[in-house]
Amino acid sequence: MHELGIAKDLFAKVNEKAKETGLKRITRIKIKLGEASGIEEGFLRHSFIDHILPGSIAEEATLEIEKEEVKARCLDCGKDISTQEAGLSCPHCGGNDIEIISGKNVYIENIEGE
Repeated sequence: MHELGIAKDLFAKVNEKAKETGLKRITRIKIKLGEASGIEEGFLRHSFIDHILPGSIAEEATLEIEKEEVKARCLDCGKDISTQEAGLSCPHCGGNDIEIISGKNVYIENIEGE
């Protein structure tokens, strides 16, 4: 379950941001979870709620995990395409040099606190 390691890395960033902004208590953590990240949302949530948040400055924080849709771009014609459109080639130009531009990462979108 590599989600625990990812949760630890994300929470380190949360703590760093809290220190930078002078937060003493974190009340909300919002995470973006890319659909193509390979991270299981349930395991990530479990890692935070059962292993990371207890005893921390975010112990009572609301944890929001929002899915981020996968989007791609054809590097031949430069057009953005949805993953539903993308097959082995671009539906606009027929090119097959396609790059995923979003939806493959997991990151902290924002935190709130006092």
